[in-house]
Amino acid sequence: QKDEEISELQSNSEAKVTALSGEVSALKSTVSEKDEQIAQKDEEIAQITQKDEQIAQQKDEEIAQKDEEISELQSNSEAKVTALSGEVSALKSTVSEKDEQIAQKDEEIAQKDEEITQKDEEISELQSNSEAKVTALSGEVSALKSTVSEK
Repeated sequence: QKDEEISELQSNSEAKVTALSGEVSALKSTVSEKDEQIAQKDEEIAQITQKDEQIAQQKDEEIAQKDEEISELQSNSEAKVTALSGEVSALKSTVSEKDEQIAQKDEEIAQKDEEITQKDEEISELQSNSEAKVTALSGEVSALKSTVSEK
């Protein structure tokens, strides 16, 4: 009976070992497939990483180029602002000078107007004096004519 139990245990044990060996073999095959999938995924990750690095490098180059363009534009803009500021300053100075010249001309015009007014007054006075003299002389001439006629 012990031999039978031993034989039965041996038989069950061998069946279990055979079943487990098949399961181990299947699992080894699955592990191998998984390793291949992992290797493929690693390769895909490497390709994606390489593409990302290329894209990042390209973006960095584009950004550097844009930074240069921005810097150049800023420099040109500052130069233009400086030049225009100088021009504006010169034009303001010219406008100020022109304003002074206009004020001087206005003053000259006012003086000339005053001189003309004085001349008009002098002419008016001279005309008045001249008319008075003409009237006086006309009276004298009349008186002389009358005296000459009497003689």
